[in-house]
Amino acid sequence: MTGAIVEDRVLSPKSAMTVELHQGQVLRITDLEGQQVVDMAVWNLHNLREKLSTSYSRTRYFPEPGRAFRPRMTVQQGDWVMSGLCRPLMTILTETADPIGTHGVHHRMCNAFFYAAHGAGVRDGCFEQLAAAVSPYGIPPEDIPDSFDIFQNYPYDVDAGGFLVKEPVTKPGDFIEFRAEMDLLVALSNCPDDVVAAANAFHCTSSGVQIRQDAEWVRHPVLEPREWLLEQLRLHGIDPE
Repeated sequence: MTGAIVEDRVLSPKSAMTVELHQGQVLRITDLEGQQVVDMAVWNLHNLREKLSTSYSRTRYFPEPGRAFRPRMTVQQGDWVMSGLCRPLMTILTETADPIGTHGVHHRMCNAFFYAAHGAGVRDGCFEQLAAAVSPYGIPPEDIPDSFDIFQNYPYDVDAGGFLVKEPVTKPGDFIEFRAEMDLLVALSNCPDDVVAAANAFHCTSSGVQIRQDAEWVRHPVLEPREWLLEQLRLHGIDPE
């Protein structure tokens, strides 16, 4: 997208940061060198009790007419990133990796237990990195939601009876863009796993974090969940009765 750059930072390997993203602004996460996962947690900036729900993000959408409900394995370009109140925090605008929708949205982020249990010693994971990053906002570790693991290649294998951690499909310069649907606090952790699984191809690298202001965006009231739902039903031509 075009628009004035509000913030342009580099998230170094094995580190975390927070950004405040205001309604209508666009957050671009760029895989600078390729094959690097970024774990993202999101909160309503004005109500930190409302936070990311990866389950709702995967399973709450308007199906095409005549299509039965089908829980999805992932989210991708055009989808909402939803909160636990089942309203959009963000919209995914653009993805450049092939295939799109290659993200981890089923399991909780890596943590000290994960590394210790797999013989890597006691070391910080994305959980500890995110906890430190959001601490200045008064968010305790137990209030960190399951993360949206950007670029994680995490397919389900029926024969193996579980998920597989594969190397990311991203090339240097691939990015994903999210538009904020309300004012948000976004925490980002450059995944530090280079010892247990192939999440980052066993080599942690930097990511780009850029915020742009859409000059054509018109700020609008953030509707309460039921009001938002009724508005969406009207937009989709669905009778709420």
